[in-house]
Amino acid sequence: MIDKARIRENKRRIRHILMSEWDLIGVRDIPEAADEYDMYIGGMYGLIASGASVEEIERHLRAIEVERIELVIPDSQRTQVAKSLKNLAPSIGVS
Repeated sequence: MIDKARIRENKRRIRHILMSEWDLIGVRDIPEAADEYDMYIGGMYGLIASGASVEEIERHLRAIEVERIELVIPDSQRTQVAKSLKNLAPSIGVS
């Protein structure tokens, strides 16, 4: 059975990581921009739920940076963001 509350909570966690750690355009402190990266949450959730590695998550983030936002962050920062996202896997149901 799908636990909709757990899915919502995990998507909220992904949103928090994207805003607080990734934040390509520097809007983390602007309340009105809280949904700025929401279009990437579903894809990221699916990637994590499929058991993606940190490297696969990094590649996905890099693709968004280059192809959609046209700004990139340092590789070390992207790696940390990918690790934070990967750490959500157990709560999503992936071991």
